[in-house]
Amino acid sequence: MEIQRSIKILIEKYKIFPSEKLGQNFLINSKALNYITEAINPDKNKSYIEIGSGFLQLTNLVAERAKEVIAIEKDTRFKNFYREITSPNIKIIFADALDIDLSKFPINEVYGNIPYYISSQLIIRISHFMNVKRGVFLLQKEYANRILSKKGSKDYGSITVLVDFFFNKRYLRTFPSSFFYPKPTINSALIELNRKEIDKNLDVQNFLALLRTSFGMRRKKLFNNLKQKFKEEVIKEAMLNAKIPLNSRAENLDIDQYINLYRKLFDEN
Repeated sequence: MEIQRSIKILIEKYKIFPSEKLGQNFLINSKALNYITEAINPDKNKSYIEIGSGFLQLTNLVAERAKEVIAIEKDTRFKNFYREITSPNIKIIFADALDIDLSKFPINEVYGNIPYYISSQLIIRISHFMNVKRGVFLLQKEYANRILSKKGSKDYGSITVLVDFFFNKRYLRTFPSSFFYPKPTINSALIELNRKEIDKNLDVQNFLALLRTSFGMRRKKLFNNLKQKFKEEVIKEAMLNAKIPLNSRAENLDIDQYINLYRKLFDEN
């Protein structure tokens, strides 16, 4: 039975109609599901966290090849449907993914079809769980563009630099809106994030605070944004030593330049 038809039958049977509030757009294209599974590349010796398992279309494919899938689902309407699960290596947790402490799970890989309204919060949250070494995420294309953008572009922002700080990123594929039910107004993109090694001498919280300050007011130059936290002479010396023009804007610097600026501002070598 084709997936689109099977999903619609399940929706009617269990009365789980897509929730706009929860940003639910079910992936209904079998080729896309198979592609994502191959991108995740499940391993029989590994356990995985899935964010938003829905009708288990992707969950089942991954579980067939994995040690275990721990599926986090916020929508409790799925309880009756999940009672019929027969796969012994699928564990369901009803919770908001934004409330889950991923450090407590024996996993280092996460994947999911992420609703737009939690995309930033979730990516930022996952970034801080150092046990998560890899993530494969299906995101709305406009948000994926922000993560994948290059310095100087209109999409480049603090989330771009934050992701670049924690991860090596890779674009995998774009899926048209017709692959989802209900059909969203924008296409989606699949991306892969792989954890970087961070210099243990670098204070992560101070660095992230510098990013927030740098992008505080996008219309202002970087120098003026930094004046909220640092003295003018300190900023000038740091920017000159880091070889960053004083008229630069936050979106003109890449991750290496931000790390260099951080070291100069905090007198780190």
